[in-house]
Amino acid sequence: MERKAISSDRSISSHKPEDKKYFVAVKNHPKLFLMVRPTETKSWMYRYYPPSNSKQSIISIGIYPSISYARACEVWREYEDLLSKGIDPKFHREEIKKRFISRTKNSFNHFAWEYFDSLDKTQKSNTLIRKKGRLELICSYIGNEPISEISSPRMLEVFLDIQAKTLNKDGKPTDKAERCAGIASDVFVYAGARGFCSSNPAALIKSQLAKSSYGHRPAITKPKELAKLLRDIETIEGDPNTINSLRLLALLFVRNGDLRRMRWADLDLQAGRWQLKPLKGQGKVNMVKDMVVPLPLQAVAILHEQKKINGHTEYVFFSQTAKKHQIISDATANKRLKDLGYKDIHCAHGFRATAKTILQEQLKYPLVLVEMALGHTTKDPNGTAYGRFEYIDDRANMMQKWADYLDALQEGRDTAEFRADAQSQADSTAQLQALISQLGEDKVLEFLSSKVSD
Repeated sequence: MERKAISSDRSISSHKPEDKKYFVAVKNHPKLFLMVRPTETKSWMYRYYPPSNSKQSIISIGIYPSISYARACEVWREYEDLLSKGIDPKFHREEIKKRFISRTKNSFNHFAWEYFDSLDKTQKSNTLIRKKGRLELICSYIGNEPISEISSPRMLEVFLDIQAKTLNKDGKPTDKAERCAGIASDVFVYAGARGFCSSNPAALIKSQLAKSSYGHRPAITKPKELAKLLRDIETIEGDPNTINSLRLLALLFVRNGDLRRMRWADLDLQAGRWQLKPLKGQGKVNMVKDMVVPLPLQAVAILHEQKKINGHTEYVFFSQTAKKHQIISDATANKRLKDLGYKDIHCAHGFRATAKTILQEQLKYPLVLVEMALGHTTKDPNGTAYGRFEYIDDRANMMQKWADYLDALQEGRDTAEFRADAQSQADSTAQLQALISQLGEDKVLEFLSSKVSD
């Protein structure tokens, strides 16, 4: 039965399914046919003789109407052109497919999400959410690019654009680009370890980005407002880790990251001392690398409470639910403060500004003692840096007075006595500093030793 050749989409409708499949030629397009199946499926087929083979070969172009008549004719022209050049269309199509698959499997996108999946058992859910957002952002720029072909200039271009689009309310860069550079670097390391790239083009980018800025962190610096905050903290219910961490942040005004990592091995509760290596002190020129924090009696009592809960673990603030480091999250304290209504008023880091301000303005303690308590490097008048044990007794006295002062505030008692005691201590410390500056530390120590002998 002779069938009328197809010349348009409209002419296709006249070819109905039969008991067996059949082929219909396409007018003016030799080798191109429409195959009609009994199931009513109609497919475009290209039947030809390969350049190096006498056996006829068939390529399926696609199903009609997903592949229109016009598109089928375009593909026919492409295949005809390949044959005229001695290229087998089927071989050519398979090579393109292989390259596409290879490109997809070696793309940044592929390794980014393979790396992300590997984090599931080691990262907390909120951390994974943040990292997922950063990876999605990076992949919107370079996701489809082969990971081995991505250069440092290309990464710089990406992160500078991210930096320009993520500014704070003051128009200054946040740390979004810096954090994106960090996770991109992790992806390159992951792919490099598996032999898919030989360099880490994101590694050098961090130093080229503008320093992130979030402005001053919110902090309460007025005694009356601090008294209310202390009372509000005592209303927290639930996990004792949370309330005790906030109590200690107020008492010790150390960084939240250092407090969360507090280890029982670093504590001497009998002597009232905590010896640590502050996180920010490792590599920061204006931060001490080793620090001793005198513990007031109130802090020791809280730590004894914690020992009943977590004394069997390495960390004071151990958390069974934490996936990373097995300690409470860095967001725990801030979330509780936000729940208490202190959003944009006070944060976990703000306890440091609170203590520094009130210790100097209200209790009149000298700057050198306060700076030591904050873990900042300080120098005597001769330019010599103070060691971690310098003025330990004076600092212990200050920390105890601070703890007693906080109790008085919380209970609504008069705090005038603390100002008088602190002024006396400040005068003694100032006199000692002046003496050291005038005579030298060795002579002063020699003089004091002789007095003790007498």
